Amino acid sequence: MSIINYVLKFVQYKLINSAGAIMKTFILILVISILSVHVLESQVVNIESRRMRTDTTGWTGNAGASFQFSKSVDEIFDLGALIHFQYKGKNDLWLFLNELRMIKGAGTSFINSGFAHVRYNRKITKEMLRGEVFLQYQYNKALEVGQRVLAGGGPRFKIIDTDMFRAYFASLYMFEYQESVDKTIIERNHRTSSYLSFTLELDKVEFSHTSYFQPNMRDVKDYRLLSQTDLKFKIFENLKFKTGFNYRFDTRPFPGVPKTTYYLNNGLEFEF
Repeated sequence: MSIINYVLKFVQYKLINSAGAIMKTFILILVISILSVHVLESQVVNIESRRMRTDTTGWTGNAGASFQFSKSVDEIFDLGALIHFQYKGKNDLWLFLNELRMIKGAGTSFINSGFAHVRYNRKITKEMLRGEVFLQYQYNKALEVGQRVLAGGGPRFKIIDTDMFRAYFASLYMFEYQESVDKTIIERNHRTSSYLSFTLELDKVEFSHTSYFQPNMRDVKDYRLLSQTDLKFKIFENLKFKTGFNYRFDTRPFPGVPKTTYYLNNGLEFEF
């Protein structure tokens, strides 16, 4: 809990120095509400695919709904809803993500799952270097994760950024607390979280891919890999159809969960 309190104090400090009174209160309430949610989708969450590109400062966001088929312990069908807010300042970027899911597996009733994530990005140099800090909470009974809390930060590097193509690389430190659903397994780990991300934007089509590598700093044989590919088609000005494929490999998942899991999802996104 001390890590969560520290990040909340950091968020509050930044708000006091960078926004008006009404905006401060709104953002702080939003952060607290996100951190209080008791749900999250998977053990590795691709934040890169959730970033929104905008040339103007201020608030942007999107809301989406999706249908997903996945293969972990069982074949699973689920319905999901995502809401994403983003605030961009001159040198600052805030991301607020919250997703809820209803999951149905073979012979099981519906299971609630989802995630909550807050991230702060600060421009350090004009062209290349950014700094990031983040906090994330998650829950997923399908993967036997009772709860998992992440907190960390580090540098983010812009490799290339044009109107059509952009690519980023980051290597962050991450503290991880996780426990199994039955609380028989409790772990506290120090990991690095490195990722390479690129996005290609055409007139009505957007293609993006991100690969994550998250080894345990105390045991390099304990690591996770995530590869996610998304394809979006613009239907109307603010409405997109999205299809994505996510592949995850975990060398040490909780008992009963396979090392390799994957899912395919389709859905709609509305930007505002």
